[in-house]
Amino acid sequence: MADTLSLGFDTSAAHCAAALLQGDRVLVQRHEEMARGQAERLFPLLEEVLAEAGAGWRDLSVLGCGIGPGNFTGIRISVAAARGLALS
Repeated sequence: MADTLSLGFDTSAAHCAAALLQGDRVLVQRHEEMARGQAERLFPLLEEVLAEAGAGWRDLSVLGCGIGPGNFTGIRISVAAARGLALS
C-alpha cells in the first residue's frame, strides 16, 4: 500500500485543511484559518493540493474527513464532500 494516494480534509473548526499522502508520507498539506466560508473554499483547496502533487481525482484510493469535535455545520461540510466524492 506504499503507492496508495489518500486525501484527507477537515472543516470542523475555524479552518479549512487538507493533506495528500502516499502511503505514510505527506506529499502536500494545507491549513487555512477562517471563521466562515469553508464550504466555498474546500474544493478549490483540494484541487490546489492535488495539482501541487501532480495528481488527479482518479489517482486517489482513499478519502478521509474530519468528524469533530467541532461545530455541526463544519462537520456536515466535510462529510457531505467526502460522500459526494465517494459516490462520484
